[in-house]
Amino acid sequence: AMGASTSNENDSKPRVAFEPKEVKVWESTLKTEGGYPDHERIKVMSATWNVAGFDINESLSPWLLRGLTNLEGENRIALPDILCIGLQEVVGLNDKKRQCGYAMNATKLDRQCVSVYNFTKDNVTKKWRKRVSKALTQMVMFEMENQDLGGGGGQREDVKAKDDDVKNSKDVVNGSCCSSDEYDPASEYVCLISRQMVGIMSMVFVRRKWRAKITDINFHQLGVGFMGVGHNKGAIGIWFSLNRTRFLFVNCHLESGQDAVSKRNNNMEVLQDQLLIRHGEVDVTILLGDLNYRVDMTDIDQVLSLMTAGDYKVMLQKDQLKKQMSLIPAFKDLEESPITFQPTYKLTPMTNVYDPAGSKKRIPAWCDRILYSAKNKKHLSTLFYTAAPLASSDHKPVSALHEVWIGEEEEDI
Repeated sequence: AMGASTSNENDSKPRVAFEPKEVKVWESTLKTEGGYPDHERIKVMSATWNVAGFDINESLSPWLLRGLTNLEGENRIALPDILCIGLQEVVGLNDKKRQCGYAMNATKLDRQCVSVYNFTKDNVTKKWRKRVSKALTQMVMFEMENQDLGGGGGQREDVKAKDDDVKNSKDVVNGSCCSSDEYDPASEYVCLISRQMVGIMSMVFVRRKWRAKITDINFHQLGVGFMGVGHNKGAIGIWFSLNRTRFLFVNCHLESGQDAVSKRNNNMEVLQDQLLIRHGEVDVTILLGDLNYRVDMTDIDQVLSLMTAGDYKVMLQKDQLKKQMSLIPAFKDLEESPITFQPTYKLTPMTNVYDPAGSKKRIPAWCDRILYSAKNKKHLSTLFYTAAPLASSDHKPVSALHEVWIGEEEEDI
């Protein structure tokens, strides 16, 4: 059961706390018998967080390491081979209004170039790359130290890769591929690409041993917000190939509001036409972000009672996204792993306490989600899907780990 803290003097309702349970880890369903010499099994981690415009000072390790320690025994970290991080609201409200005003007054040509306006003065992207890189380095050092692989100056075999493979790579998209010189050279991870569109930011990190095998990197930024073009809402799509397996990561932030289901559906239809339509061209699709779908319940007392008891069955039956996934074509082929974690919104910033009793009386909901699809369903297996107890925002960060076969497609696998 979840705990409940006492209310303040102006609020007679109990306040429910976010108390993360142990991460539920599912057994891999990938076929292993027989062996496939042209295929390799890799781990792909996706992580999303709406940071609500706050300058985050918390360590990201409780988020990015959460669940990884459960996979391979005590004091072991199952290092992901690919990590995609999707952030929303990385800039404040004033910056978002400035961008909406720019889109409203822009010509058609200007609107096509609106992504150039990326708030480089604030170095937001650079700050976040460093934060993530620091957490990944801590992850690698934890694994090396506990396995006595790094204490004597030794280096893991799978860490040994020449920096020249990264520096000399031709797969740099418009200067968006991060230089390995920006990060601790001891880090096993390389930033493959990072993009920012107003408050939406996407980063993809890969283990250094894979970098030279990655080709065809591309991206697309799409605004669906103010007047249909504002980049306060929208998505960033990133494509690339690894060992002939094609990946698509889409980080999105959809229309907010309890009753804005049709607007969110319209957002998704636009994303499908201009981003997800590439389903047929890729092998693995991951859609992550603040999808903003809510729970269709109005009795706050009932919701708080269910949450206090840790009973989410009724709330999940009223989850808007689950209903829409079976109704609209934009979600065709996309799936979601079972939700075993508490709602990710709305909490009081700097606490782990839900705050649904404010002026808008927001019902707690699973706004932050990770969906996936695979051209061959036998090539993808979910290992975990969870939320982390970081407290800086009114959202909780979410992460998922998938195991994926990469290599040339064969019908018998």
